[in-house]
Amino acid sequence: GKMAGVLERSYIEICGFERESVLRFRQITLNLVCLTFSIYASACLLFSRCTSGDTVQFVEQSLDTNLLNNAVRLRIPNCLLLPGGVCIQETLNNIIILIVTSQSVHRLVLPHPTRMYRSDLVTELQMQSIFTDIGKLNLNEPAHSYVLPFAQGTQTTAPSTSAGWISHQGEALFALASPSGAITVVTLPAHDQDGTVSILELKQSSMMQRLAGWMPTAIRGDQSIPDLAISLAVHQLEDDTFIFALCQDHKLRMWSLKHQMCLLVTDMLEYMPAGRGEVKASPALAHKLRLFFSSSIGLCLAIYLAVPKRSQFCVLQLVASENNRYSLDHISTLFTTQETLVDFVLTATDIWAVWLDNDNQTVVKYISFEHNTTGMWNQVFVQPSPEEEVHVGEDQDPRIYKRDTERYSDLSWEELKKEVTVTVENELQGSVTEYEFCQEDYRLLQVEFWSKFYACCLQYQDVLSTPLALHISPATAMVCVLKKGFVSFLLPCFAIDHLYLSSDDYLISEEETPITACFIKILHRLSVYFGLSLSYKIVTVFTYFMCYLSLFRNADLQHLSVLELSDSTTPTSRRSVLNPQTVVELFYQNVARKAIMSQIFSQQDVEGNQTMLHWSQMISSVLTLLCQFLWPSNPSFLFPECLMLNCQYTQLQEYVRLVGPWCQVNVGSYRFVLGHCYLASGEGQKALQCFQEAAAEVDKEEFLMKLTGSVEEAATTTAPRLLYYNKVLRLLEDIGLPELVIHLATLAISEAANDERIQAALWTRIFKHHLDLGHNSQAYEALTQNPDSSRQLDCLRQLVVVLCERAQLRDLVQFSFVNLHDEVVSIIESRARAVDLMTHNYYELLYAFHINRHNYRKAGTVMFEYGMRLGREVRTLRGLQKQVNCYLAALSCLRLVHPDYAWIVQPSSGAAYERPGTSPKRNYDGEFAANPVSQQIDILELKDLEKEYVLARSRLTLAQQDPPSAAIAGGASSQEMVALLVQTGLFDTALTLCQTFNLSLTPVFEGLTFKCIKLQYKGDREQTEVWNWLAANQLPTVITTKESRSVKILLDLDHCD
Repeated sequence: GKMAGVLERSYIEICGFERESVLRFRQITLNLVCLTFSIYASACLLFSRCTSGDTVQFVEQSLDTNLLNNAVRLRIPNCLLLPGGVCIQETLNNIIILIVTSQSVHRLVLPHPTRMYRSDLVTELQMQSIFTDIGKLNLNEPAHSYVLPFAQGTQTTAPSTSAGWISHQGEALFALASPSGAITVVTLPAHDQDGTVSILELKQSSMMQRLAGWMPTAIRGDQSIPDLAISLAVHQLEDDTFIFALCQDHKLRMWSLKHQMCLLVTDMLEYMPAGRGEVKASPALAHKLRLFFSSSIGLCLAIYLAVPKRSQFCVLQLVASENNRYSLDHISTLFTTQETLVDFVLTATDIWAVWLDNDNQTVVKYISFEHNTTGMWNQVFVQPSPEEEVHVGEDQDPRIYKRDTERYSDLSWEELKKEVTVTVENELQGSVTEYEFCQEDYRLLQVEFWSKFYACCLQYQDVLSTPLALHISPATAMVCVLKKGFVSFLLPCFAIDHLYLSSDDYLISEEETPITACFIKILHRLSVYFGLSLSYKIVTVFTYFMCYLSLFRNADLQHLSVLELSDSTTPTSRRSVLNPQTVVELFYQNVARKAIMSQIFSQQDVEGNQTMLHWSQMISSVLTLLCQFLWPSNPSFLFPECLMLNCQYTQLQEYVRLVGPWCQVNVGSYRFVLGHCYLASGEGQKALQCFQEAAAEVDKEEFLMKLTGSVEEAATTTAPRLLYYNKVLRLLEDIGLPELVIHLATLAISEAANDERIQAALWTRIFKHHLDLGHNSQAYEALTQNPDSSRQLDCLRQLVVVLCERAQLRDLVQFSFVNLHDEVVSIIESRARAVDLMTHNYYELLYAFHINRHNYRKAGTVMFEYGMRLGREVRTLRGLQKQVNCYLAALSCLRLVHPDYAWIVQPSSGAAYERPGTSPKRNYDGEFAANPVSQQIDILELKDLEKEYVLARSRLTLAQQDPPSAAIAGGASSQEMVALLVQTGLFDTALTLCQTFNLSLTPVFEGLTFKCIKLQYKGDREQTEVWNWLAANQLPTVITTKESRSVKILLDLDHCD
């Protein structure tokens, strides 16, 4: 019945641009006015509003993107902007603005946005406005401006109203209602063509009326002209243009511009049911006229008759007959109780109107003029005024009250707050006459002065909310209300919204069904439960609650990349210039808009409908789909996912807390995102618990399947739960929670009992994190459990390297390495042969490893190889010391072995140091070098090692006596060493070396004899050198003279011979 009809037709107002940046108008002298809209490509809105008699502001807004340089203030000094004096029209290449003043007409030709960007699809977040280059135009040129030759300087003699339009030939035409009742038409040639300005006058044939046209009223003796037009409208039909004039005598006149004659006169008082005589006696001053044309219904006219307490709208249809005769058919008369009409618009089926009521509040309603039998206007719920008073509790500071979280993004909030606070506090201090008073009195003064400031803010907001005009786009049926400070839009109201926003009296007056009455009672109880009245504060309890959540911006987005949610809009480094203030705005901009548009267009493709959607249809579909996406039971899970990807963890955690107890859809997904929130707040154990609970739903929910990639990997044999564990483990690793990784990986191993590949990966993870944490025993245990031999070998190699770098060799040596002994030896040998001998101790590690396992022959082999490399690569005193120790350790090891096994294998020079797995070598020509011929393997017994030890010991003795000779001694043979030792005076060491290697003693005897002879000729003062070399030879201490020591050595040599 009535209720259903009203529910389907009610609208709600939303504000579109009051939260944009503060407009910075560029001042251009040559001014304009009026209240006019135009909507053109890419959902752009261009509007103008009058600021004073000779100034007008132009603002371009876009529903798709932010526009730069989009505000212009034009001023034409000493010229009054006429009602209807601004017309904005769109052509294929241009946006043309026509302006009419009391003394001139103007035309501004601006580029069309589609021509500026060469694209019908707007993708940029910031674009230049069509006003960007308006400063380059010379507005005084004849192509842009024309001064009226009959212009008068006073407002009383100025035209009463005007209209402008572009002809089919591109000419700019202006119609001005002269005080005589005539209509003057000024025609400017097309802006891209040469031509002259033409002026003609549409007037009655009486000469007296012509002469009275521009004569002051004081001379004429009357106060009004009956046929003076107070509202003009123009329509081009085929090759003619009709000008409709609603005049002071309450008559509607239609002029033909082509024939320059009046074709039709209709008395509008004939459509008034009563009181015509009283109305006819007074001239019409506030009547308004609007036109609407469509190919289906033709041309319709709506006339608003402003009569106190009896105002009405008359809808007429123009009917053409033969011989160019026209008439008007009456369609409907609609009455209204509102008094102060601001503006109204006629559409194919409805009349939309905006009023100001007795309390100066905005009222917007609309009515169907064809199918409305009850005469009831449909309700539009407009934005309410804020509370006039603010309750400040005793525990609150009056200075910190803030009505909501909205603020202008380009203003410094802190500076503004500081300036306002200082100003109010100064006013308060200036009003204080006493030097001392109690804290409560001071607080009351604060409340008083801040309440005054709040009242001033309310007045400012009321002024900005003053309605100026109404506009409906012919292409999309979008309804806009232009206000002094912003633009608002009217959206179709859902049934639940209508019920909640309607007043109690209105609801009671409707025909209620039992279900409707019950539902209304539920809404009332909800409002009582939440402490809210039936007002604009909540439209739908859940959705609007989230609309007012504050938006926090976190910078840490790096770990989110681990989730690899490719289908979602992941935050990027490019910051959005749209500056969302709530999480719902954030969700719509980043995710929902794309999903909604895709779904709407897909539905159109299925239905085969290629026509443009009207605003009401589009916005209803958008809101319905948006609410569906926001509803917690939606399987898509887009809203919580968007919050998570944009780091809105506080809001997301509260959201999950609210829906968790009752929502049975996406249970696992909610647990996962809650776990992510816990990770962000540092509660790792809670996060792990949530992740484990979510694992049970991995193969059932769309979000978790997308998260794990199980949809793309459906062909694989990997279980979805294992894929999920892998993704969570990567997330925990990226954040840096190794203990949780170990715990979850251990749990996942039980799920992968039949998948060795997954088990190997999990054991590898466990090993890595145990090793990083210093849990060497647990790392070794994980290594031994790994079923993949290649991964096991990699882990073993890493264990050896890390423990060596940490100097935790005891743990490495003491591990049993069951079935891995050879691999460990191979790894340590490879490392030992690959790194620097003096900075790493891998040989010593390998020696300790073999000693710990009582493999003395292997230990001796290692130390002998270590000593050989030291002799070849490190020919320094320190290197020789290490070499002697290595040979001594090798001797000790072989002496612990049974004599039958006291031998080692020595590869020939070079082969012993070739590391396994090295790449093939190339020669200077780039060709692969020939494989070396198999080299002979030498067996070294205990006596061979003793010889090497004696030789190394002699080298060390020489280097200690003469350090510069260490580099030469390191590579010297036994015979060469004898010569070096004799030369240095180390005869005892040379003697030992000759006896060990069965060398001739002649060089030692000759050297000693020469030394003795030379000694005889030394004086007592030069005996220091002699005593030094004698001390270097180990002889019995009973021989105390140099002569006796020399003789002793000679006797020993003789005995040896």
